[in-house]
Amino acid sequence: MEAQSNSASYRALGRVEKLIEYRTAHYAAYSEAASYFTNTPARVKFRFANPIICELKSGVKVMSVEGAPKFDFFPGDVMYVAPGLEIDIDLGAATRDNPIECDCFEIETGRLEGVLSRLNERMKRHGNSAAAALDWSAHSVLRGHEAQQLGLSSLMDLFRGHRDVFSDLRIDARIDETILRLMQTRTSDLIVFDHSAQDSGIHAVAHLIRENLGRHLSSEELARAAALSETSLHRQFRKFFGTTPARFANKLRITEGKRRLRQSKDPIETLAFELGFSDASHFSREFRKTTGESPAEYRKRRQQPPNMLDW
Repeated sequence: MEAQSNSASYRALGRVEKLIEYRTAHYAAYSEAASYFTNTPARVKFRFANPIICELKSGVKVMSVEGAPKFDFFPGDVMYVAPGLEIDIDLGAATRDNPIECDCFEIETGRLEGVLSRLNERMKRHGNSAAAALDWSAHSVLRGHEAQQLGLSSLMDLFRGHRDVFSDLRIDARIDETILRLMQTRTSDLIVFDHSAQDSGIHAVAHLIRENLGRHLSSEELARAAALSETSLHRQFRKFFGTTPARFANKLRITEGKRRLRQSKDPIETLAFELGFSDASHFSREFRKTTGESPAEYRKRRQQPPNMLDW
């Protein structure tokens, strides 16, 4: 699925964060890819609600993440940024003759957590008591061979190619491979190991939330599932997932809402109820905070056409 925009604002984390003149977007079931083309000098700041991996195709950017020292971003360079971090981009080198082009992949947080969960299970089977978790304050820049190993160009080819019933599965498999290569290459930058979290019950709480998006679980119920006090639960959960259980659940509801808006014709009122929102208006407000558009607008722009089911 592809959508184009010549001049559009996009909202993340509750306020307009970026203005891009030329954007071509591609959508899969659990991820989004976009190609950005800029030929006018500008300086922009923005955030994403999910982790992003970007590869510069042409031109030069001057970048900074969360106020860290600036760095030059050259063609072939790749950058990973954790969700919620402010990215400051100087596009001053863009001209009509020398535009800046960049491919960007927004990967749902739950997908990275799923890869980490499988990694932790494997570590446990090999007798390692530590638990791996994402560093929610991290970003990393890869150059040369390290960047090439991620294979982002071939991943974008999958998003742009002919779509059939197998397309999303192929994209999902390639994204998992990209995540694993990124984690393996930059373990010290992106991963923290907690020797106390393995038996803390935090994974059980995250699983309980994922399996019960249609209802709001109380702190007491979550603490009981983790065998922790409510205070310890919130402290450990924030340490491991970078947010509170309530915000974690809300992010998953919006993610599931986006998937169902793309892939089903269920009424928005039905989706709101089944995802645990009080009504369609509540769902729409929370959805707009994350995506910058209403559920109806999102569905209209992104719903997969009938031929997506062709073999």
